[in-house]
Parts: sequence; C-alpha cells; structure tokens
Amino acid sequence: MPQLAAALHDAGQVLYAPEVSWAGWDAEPGYRLFNTARRLVGAMADSGARLWLLTRNAQPLDTGDRANPAHAVLWGLGRTLALEHPEIWGGVIDVDESVPASLAAGYLLAEAHDGDDEDQIVYRAGTRHVPRLQPRVPPSTPAEHDQHGCQLVIGATGHLGPQLIEHLADMGAGTIVAVARHPGSRLDEMTQRLAEKDTTLLTVAADAADAAAMTALFDRFGADLPPLGGVYLVAYGGGPVTLGEMADDDVAAMFAPKLDAVCLLHKLSLPHPIRHFVMFTSISGVLGSRWLGHYAATTTYLDSFAYARRAAGLPATAINWGWWQSLADSQSDQHRHVTQESGLQPMPDEVAIQVLRTAIGPHAPTRSTIAAADWARLADAYRTRTPLHIIDDLQPAGDTDDTESDTAGTVFRQALRDSEPDQRRALLTEQVVAQVVAAMGLASAQLLDRSAGFFQSGMDSLMSVTLQRALADVLGVALPASVVFDYPSVEALTDHLATVLPEFGDGAAQPTANGYDELTEDELLQQLSERVA
Repeated sequence: MPQLAAALHDAGQVLYAPEVSWAGWDAEPGYRLFNTARRLVGAMADSGARLWLLTRNAQPLDTGDRANPAHAVLWGLGRTLALEHPEIWGGVIDVDESVPASLAAGYLLAEAHDGDDEDQIVYRAGTRHVPRLQPRVPPSTPAEHDQHGCQLVIGATGHLGPQLIEHLADMGAGTIVAVARHPGSRLDEMTQRLAEKDTTLLTVAADAADAAAMTALFDRFGADLPPLGGVYLVAYGGGPVTLGEMADDDVAAMFAPKLDAVCLLHKLSLPHPIRHFVMFTSISGVLGSRWLGHYAATTTYLDSFAYARRAAGLPATAINWGWWQSLADSQSDQHRHVTQESGLQPMPDEVAIQVLRTAIGPHAPTRSTIAAADWARLADAYRTRTPLHIIDDLQPAGDTDDTESDTAGTVFRQALRDSEPDQRRALLTEQVVAQVVAAMGLASAQLLDRSAGFFQSGMDSLMSVTLQRALADVLGVALPASVVFDYPSVEALTDHLATVLPEFGDGAAQPTANGYDELTEDELLQQLSERVA
C-alpha cells in the first residue's frame, strides 16, 4: 500500500478499469474488484488525485441487455465514495464490453476534462445516458402463488423476513420454506397461525452460502416437499464501516449472504420451473450511503444480477427498498434522527409489503425502487457532498436554490427593519448563533466558540443541512444547500447573510477574507472533507 500511495503521489487523475469478463455466475470477481478499488481508495487518500472507474455492462439500460454484476459493485462503491471522500471522487463511466479501449479512453477524457457535474454516466452506441429515478404507477396485474407450489425465503428471521412470509401466505402460497442461520423458535407462533390459513411453514437452519446444506434442501423440492415455485433473498449480514477503515472480514460478512448466496441459489434453482426469483436490495445502492459502501455494492450487484438472469431468459426481480418502520423502531434514537434528517421517511411495514404483489407481477420491471422520502430534503442533505442528480426528476417543479422564499416577510425580518441600522448586524449575529446552537443540539449559546469553525466544533453534514433550512425559514430567503460549508463560522456566515438581506442595503458588511477564493477546487474539497471526517 505505501508503494502504491507513493506511485500515485503526483497523479492528477487515476483510472481503475478492471478486466472485462464475468462468467460462470461466480461471486469471486465481485469480491476481487470491490477489494481492489477499496484499497486503491485508501492509497489515494492524501494524493489529491481524482479516481475514475470504468465499468462494462454494469448498468443495463433495458431488460435483455447484457449485464456484468461483478463490475456493478463499483457503482455502489463509487456512490458511497462520493459521500465519504468527495475530494478524490471523479466519477464512474459504464460502456459495453465490445467498446475498444481507444473509444472508452475518449469518453473518459471528455468527462474528466470537459464534462458537466454528472458523475455517473453510461455510454451505449455512442449515446450518453445518465441515471434518473422516475415516479411510476405500479403495474395493475398482481402476482399470485400456486397453492401447490413452494416458496423459499432466505433470511427469514431478519427485519423483513416475517413480513414477507405473512404476505406470501396472503398471496396464496401453500408451502413456505423459511431459511435462517439461527432461526431458533422465532417463527413457531407464525407457523401455528399460518397453519390455520392452510399454509405450511417449514423452518430450516442453514447458511444460504453453504453449498452442501443448500443442495440438500433443493433436493427435497419435488420429493418430500412441493415443487419450488419462487425464491426470495432477504438475507443481510455485516455492519457499518467506512471504506477507509474497511477490512476483508467486513466485506466478507456483508457479501456472503448476498453475493455468495445469490450465485448459489441461481445455480441450484436452474433445474426447477420457478416463476419468481426476487432479491430484496436497498436504496443505499441507488443513492450511496456513508459507512455502508459494501452494502451499497451488494445492492448494485444484485440489481445487475437480475438483469443478467432476465437476459438469460430466467425470471428475476430486484427491489430497492427504502426505510422500513420496523427497522426504524429497532434503531437508536440518534441513528433514527440521522436517517430522518437525511430525508428518508419510514414506510409502515404493512403498507410497504403490499407493493410486493405488483412489483413482482407479470408486467413488472426488472428493477424497482420503493421508498418514502422528502426528496427536496434528501437532495439538500446529499448535495453538501455530491450532486446526486439521480433524484432530479423527483423534485417538485420549480424547486431550485435561487427561488425567493414565499415567507420573505418573517418576524425576524420585520425586527431588522424596525431596528436602527447600526444594530442590525448584532441582531443578525445573535440569530445565527441561536440557529447554530439549535442545529448542533447545544445546551447553551455559551458552549459555542464563535471564533471556531463549525466543523471543528463538531458539526456534521446533516447538522449543516438543518442549519441551512432553519436560516432559510427564519430569514425568509432561499439559501443554497452548501451555504454552511461555504461560510463555516458564525462570523463568515453572518457576513454572507448580510449581503443577501435587503435590510442591510448598501451598508452590508463585506465578507471577511477567508482564503477560500485562493484555493484550487481540489484543495477546497479536501478542506471540506477534513471538516466532516
């Protein structure tokens, strides 16, 4: 690693372009590409260079397109890297495996030197595409299950497993096999209850990545168990850790119940006439998620895996779920608050699971995202770190940073107008202090060092969004999401706001020189990253 870091010391741009092939429906290439990129990120931490990722067929555009799940892990990693280390993030570009290196190099050079602020790009047949989530009405034809078939649920005792089992029974499943590593007696009550509805629930203790255990189970379908009709992968493992601190064991714990399991389930299910092969994934892979780069990578892998199966003429559906209420209820108050501040909203389990029936129906797309969010708030939270254009089409019309607020006549603004001109600066300063104290959760304004930078004092990116929104409300003006990053102290922020408010007129204070104008973009991003590290 030190040798690699030394080699990258003078680089301005770094490209990771892994080998093209993905064959055999094997999980190992996904591990290898992710770990290589993760170590490269570690070596680049102090280099000042920007990392670009070149993938091939990681992002299919339509059902039936070629798909490379191994390359897709880099999209989950990249989306997280943009949040954890924006100072070294360049972008990710996906091309078809048939594109010659010379043409791919041309795309890369164009994006690195002349591109806009899109950092996720797909080129197909010379046409440039960028990802966008778009609202859709669910297909009208729901899925139903054959009473005589068997539905296999992997990860049956997690947060979503029991909800899924109940819903499969409601959809008509006659037999459900629930697999978990350590199920214990957690499903015993449900087993008795479903039996009264003519649904048999069989619990199996097994690791879904254990080939011997799963082969023995699959041998039972069509023998002492009904024929297999559907496979549902909802397993989860591992825990939060940043890309920089991540170890091989962290990756293995997260990848095994996803990558290893899905590859094994794919191979074992081939002889069986299944109608559904459903993978529960996460919106973390769509948006990126700090501390969960490996989790985001499993989502992008499974999303691409669904397209690969469809291209092979096999059933497959990937669902990027948002924040379930049961998960929110299990989190600490602090964790739940952080997630809420990010803009995601908890979905009642009993409501969210009802969407499954149409999400896997006969006319359903290969991949869907099902989430509840305040999209404007989410955009503000993420855009302190990364552009996040993927949700642009979900923003309300006219929701832009430079639109004047409808609440310009606020109480505070009236107080400014009623005060003497030489008193207005002090009033504005105290208002800024009050909002900073509230956003940071400080017990008293006395605990705030007005001469120190916000981020040196413990402010994080979500607090900065809270502060930006609070100031916009109390001042009655629209403020950009980055305003707290651009003016990261009480004095600097007050100076800037004085130039925005008409009550200060020609006598508005001029911003104090902070040296930022003399920094290069890379140096500025590096400083911002250090503040929120």
